Amino acid sequence: METQSIGTVTLSIAIILIAVATANYLLGPTYDPKEPPVIHQRVPHLGHIIGLIQYGMRYFEILSTRHPLPVFTLQTLGRKIYVVNSPDLISAVQKNAKNLSFNPFVSFVSPRVFGVGEEAMAIINENIDGEEGNWGLLADTSRGMHAALAPSESLDWMTRTMLTKMMEYVDALATSKGGEEISLYKWIRTALTVSSTEAAYGPKNPFNHQSALEDAFWDFESDMTMIILGIAPSITARKGYQARIKFTKALDKYFNDNGPDTGSDLIKARWKYNREYGAAKYAGCFEIGDLLGVLVNAVPTFFWILVHVYSRPSLLADLRNEIAVVTEEVTAEITTSTDMKKKKTIRKITISKLKDQCPLLLSTYQETLRLQTHNSSSRWVTKDTMLADQYLLKAGNVIQMPGYPVHIMSSIYGSDAGTFKPHRFIKTERKNEKGAKQHPASFRSFGGGATLCPGRHFATAELCAATAMFVMQFDVEPVKGPWKIPDWAHGKVTSAVPPPAKDVKVRVRRRQGMEDVEWKFGFEGSVGKFEVLSG
Repeated sequence: METQSIGTVTLSIAIILIAVATANYLLGPTYDPKEPPVIHQRVPHLGHIIGLIQYGMRYFEILSTRHPLPVFTLQTLGRKIYVVNSPDLISAVQKNAKNLSFNPFVSFVSPRVFGVGEEAMAIINENIDGEEGNWGLLADTSRGMHAALAPSESLDWMTRTMLTKMMEYVDALATSKGGEEISLYKWIRTALTVSSTEAAYGPKNPFNHQSALEDAFWDFESDMTMIILGIAPSITARKGYQARIKFTKALDKYFNDNGPDTGSDLIKARWKYNREYGAAKYAGCFEIGDLLGVLVNAVPTFFWILVHVYSRPSLLADLRNEIAVVTEEVTAEITTSTDMKKKKTIRKITISKLKDQCPLLLSTYQETLRLQTHNSSSRWVTKDTMLADQYLLKAGNVIQMPGYPVHIMSSIYGSDAGTFKPHRFIKTERKNEKGAKQHPASFRSFGGGATLCPGRHFATAELCAATAMFVMQFDVEPVKGPWKIPDWAHGKVTSAVPPPAKDVKVRVRRRQGMEDVEWKFGFEGSVGKFEVLSG
């Protein structure tokens, strides 16, 4: 999932626009008729800024729904925002990474999110635009991350480690015959926070050895709005500010104690380039970017998948039938504590088979992302550019490419684009109403272009496998009333897939007749590449 183009950028844009207000409040930006059409605002100069502050990322979705144009312009104080909704134009933006760059946002957001000063930012900004060649901390780290997270033994290691750790939480769930009541999102948050960080940091993972770090990270994430605003965050975001100190200190200790030696290739690459560029002492702070990428979208995505599946009995039954095909059953003889011989049934789900033999599982995962993603990819116009030989984009302005308006376009996804259709992404059905092949830029959950999420293969493998294991083991129902799809939290600025506005209390029981079955993952063969759309 795209970790570099999320709600933090929207808030950053609002800050930038407010910062130039004093110098520009008498004059709105001049408009060239070759630019995209202007969407007017009720409050001159300030209307769109107010909308951004009030609605965040959702503001672009609201306007795009109200004005279904391929691209339009928002005029504000001294700046313009070009909102791009057409997949063809989105592709054109992504292909021009030099003139339409994400890097200025990195320079603006990093000191606030990482809590670092001029020395650290000088390291980050060195050759950030690649004017002197393809090198620099950002460029080299990005290459190292893409290599570590590509389908390979490195990705297999991370997937094995994550799922093995997660099974500790699954095995401990609902051990009593009557089942167990849990807050679903909170349970997922704990299980995935520890398991996913274990996949990155390995056996010395500080989030596994210090349980308080889970709350520290999520306290920081919850206070991100005020932290990015940068208005006395030690006071206005005191809880998150102090939490950042706590978990980055633990991460610094991890690096100083040679933790990466037994960690993933992902962490080895990040640590290597931090040292090469003289940023070793900032490694703990710089890991915030990695943690946001690993956690803030995976946790809510798993929640939404389970809610969509368990609230649809026919889908749940179909998934169980499909996953049963890749489930192997064996009988083992064990010795009890009283030296009695006993037969035990073991069922194993082989991960490498999920991607090829479970198309409904993979389609359900993608359909969940399609309807629950509320991200927006961002670019800064560094040079006057004609977009697709049609629209003039002027230097010094911002581009936003919101995902949700594209995801509900009937021209792409059909007349039922606004409804959850779990079979939608099965190959035989992946065409628009005119029978045309689906545009690659029409699926925005992982971003695209230069900021295409490097962790998309890991996220897909871990979440599809986790979903398979959960639905095969457990029956889940709300503690009160029937299933209802909850609203999503509109105020979040860090996640492309927002969490629920309110947690759901559920009762989890082991499936009837399977109370004594032992479940495990099988890791024979390479995890490989799950075929999902990406921009």
